[in-house]
Amino acid sequence: MLKERIVACLKKNEVIHEEFQIGVSFGHFLVNRADLTAVPFDGENGIESLLEYLTRSDWEGLYEEDALIGAQKDNTTVLVQAGGQIEVQIAKTDSLKVIDKAYLDFLQSLGSELEARNQLLLSIGYQPVSKAEEIETVPMVKAQLLTEALKDDKAALQTLKAAAKTVVTLDYAHSDDMEKKYRVLYTLAPVFAALLDNVPVVDGADYDQFVAGIALDDAMQTALSKVENVISGHSFKYAQYANIVANAPAIAVEEGQSIKATDLTNEEVYDNRDVSDDAVAGVLDMMMPEIKLTASGMELHFVDALPYPLNMAYVALIKGLMYNADNLNALSEFVTNLSKELQDGLRASVIAEGMEAKFNEGTVREVAKDLYFMATPMLPENEQHYTQPLDAIIFKNICPKNITKRQLTAMQGK
Repeated sequence: MLKERIVACLKKNEVIHEEFQIGVSFGHFLVNRADLTAVPFDGENGIESLLEYLTRSDWEGLYEEDALIGAQKDNTTVLVQAGGQIEVQIAKTDSLKVIDKAYLDFLQSLGSELEARNQLLLSIGYQPVSKAEEIETVPMVKAQLLTEALKDDKAALQTLKAAAKTVVTLDYAHSDDMEKKYRVLYTLAPVFAALLDNVPVVDGADYDQFVAGIALDDAMQTALSKVENVISGHSFKYAQYANIVANAPAIAVEEGQSIKATDLTNEEVYDNRDVSDDAVAGVLDMMMPEIKLTASGMELHFVDALPYPLNMAYVALIKGLMYNADNLNALSEFVTNLSKELQDGLRASVIAEGMEAKFNEGTVREVAKDLYFMATPMLPENEQHYTQPLDAIIFKNICPKNITKRQLTAMQGK
């Protein structure tokens, strides 16, 4: 029953190509300006009080019991994540300009208040000073149950509590279109991650390799993060993803008005009971793979949180590649023809060498350059300028994490 309900939920997302839209979630850390340590959820100048400030400025508060965990205004939702990460979620739209304006409006709404608090909202892939083990989980039941369930999985806890992402949500037309996009993005995820690598520090220590997010994902043990047979399998459609979700640990189950911990799988919990749409959406949302299918579409979680306007450049790049049929077909043929050895070794290569990692006869940088030239002209003319920030990264060998590292050093007065 559960698998069928998941398949039905994923099928409900289908949209004709002409009506494709794109949504985003921009991750941030709220830190103290003086030492860049994480701001806690509670307290006079805590995260919750910052959300309260928004509710005094025409934002509607979002609550879990008595805790203020988010705020909403027009097409923008601000939500706190397990480790206090502040995600700015902008609803799906067909216009990058709408996303751009909504995000800048959000930043402007907090500018003077952050200055008064002597705090910063950082767009970076990992906490700059505080360690994951030092960060308290926010008072949200599912977040706390997930933290407890992952207590022996260091990489999963680091990802859950101390990492932040730039998440893009895509539409798909049908199961074949979903499968094609998933396979392409699953294969090229290390390329996007290397291009936009923005983690100079992990748990307070300089991170001397590349793409920490990819390294953490590979180190995670939990079945919540594992999606197998995407490339080598004969089929990866709704049913295959539903099977993965059904066999994953449920972690938290709604029992009446409360949420209880469980050691059972999703299938063991839900297969002999009626499953509501909200329950299916919750099951899908608890998963932690780099590419996650949800009740809202296909979410891409493999790129670090990025500062403006680089975050918009990434969104534009994905739109130009995935929403142009010729580009998608060309990329599908490209990844299908890659050797299994190259696919298996690509993630380890980008961790060690970043953009200079070998890729076929060239490098990851050269593949990124091709993606840039494929995507930009396929965007509407009034959106093509959004990819411009990628120019310096690709052609001038600039790595975002190096710029971020210099900025962090300057902030700390080193």
